[in-house]
Amino acid sequence: MDILKRLFGGPGKAAQGGDANALIYYVKGNKCGAITRVRIDKYNELSLDDDGENYVARKVVVDNVCYGSVEIELRFDANRNEVSRRIQGGAFVTREEYEAYQAKQSAKAV
Repeated sequence: MDILKRLFGGPGKAAQGGDANALIYYVKGNKCGAITRVRIDKYNELSLDDDGENYVARKVVVDNVCYGSVEIELRFDANRNEVSRRIQGGAFVTREEYEAYQAKQSAKAV
């Protein structure tokens, strides 16, 4: 039954928050304050750094409110543990801030 859910779009582990390969970040853009959820797959989206031992992920995140862009760069050690992060055009925020923002946006839509 689980294979049918995966094939036809039923909620899988990622949708339920149980994806062990995913790193989730929340970024707030400077342009209009929109908060966006960013998912990074530890095994498919990390590139080897110049030293050939550590990893890096770079993303340009565009929100769906005012289309403001935020650039993030995340660095990881050989075991794919985060060692540093850099952001341009915004700030990292918490999951709680993201959920509050989503609730506020939902209330506006009603």
